[in-house]
Amino acid sequence: MTFHFCRRRHDILFTTERHSSSIISYYSRKKMIELYSDKGYEVIGEIGNYAKLYSGLDEILTDTGERIPIFPRGSFLKPFEWVAGYAAVEENTYVAVIKSVIPRLFTIRK
Repeated sequence: MTFHFCRRRHDILFTTERHSSSIISYYSRKKMIELYSDKGYEVIGEIGNYAKLYSGLDEILTDTGERIPIFPRGSFLKPFEWVAGYAAVEENTYVAVIKSVIPRLFTIRK
């Protein structure tokens, strides 16, 4: 399945996604707690982690035509990676944005 980012305009952070080198906007974990104190949102996967690409992954299509793979939840490498925040892909649907201490130089590509 292919998703698109939803545009949000307030209290947003930015990061460069590891696999596509696209700049994406996201909410911090703290801001998500403020916005959804009742936990009324769904997290469908993770982006930006140091994982091997394989066929059958859902993806996000950016405005520039880049495709960002969505990995299953829990696929990041603890303690080297962590959830920094969440990027909106639909109304009340998000992907977890993963940050890492692993340099981008070691990114695994197709």
